[in-house]
Amino acid sequence: MLKPFALLLLTATAAGAEDASLLAEYRTSSGSLPPQYAWSTNVTILDNGALTLRHCKGYETEGPACKTRRAKVPEDALAAIRAAAAESGLATTPARETDRPMVGGGSTSGAVYIDKAKIVLPSQPAKTDVERVGKVLAAIAAAIPPRFDRFTHPD
Repeated sequence: MLKPFALLLLTATAAGAEDASLLAEYRTSSGSLPPQYAWSTNVTILDNGALTLRHCKGYETEGPACKTRRAKVPEDALAAIRAAAAESGLATTPARETDRPMVGGGSTSGAVYIDKAKIVLPSQPAKTDVERVGKVLAAIAAAIPPRFDRFTHPD
């Protein structure tokens, strides 16, 4: 009796996810380290609040070194991402990359999709764009449930 219900629920959830579009991406990594210390995390948030986090150890992108977790982002956190993106002005004046990129070390970057336009959030923005990019990345990070902190800041 439960199997048909579970199948119906999965089908309905998958169909609902197809209707949602990408709102935000958040990527963070350890940077260039020996494989036993390296890691990367990619988070996607759909406009319906569906969050998917994929954390990989070493330099793997598939298999047992990668784990996927899911969560639901509350509407107020989605609104905060949209507001931060709109207030940043990055849609009309995109962030520029720094002229003096850091060599080595970890990085955090992302993107927000507003009105089908992609707002790129570079990991190393120009000095004049650091605050604008930082506020949008902070809004995305705040939407990620605290139980996932160990995957976005595992060190």
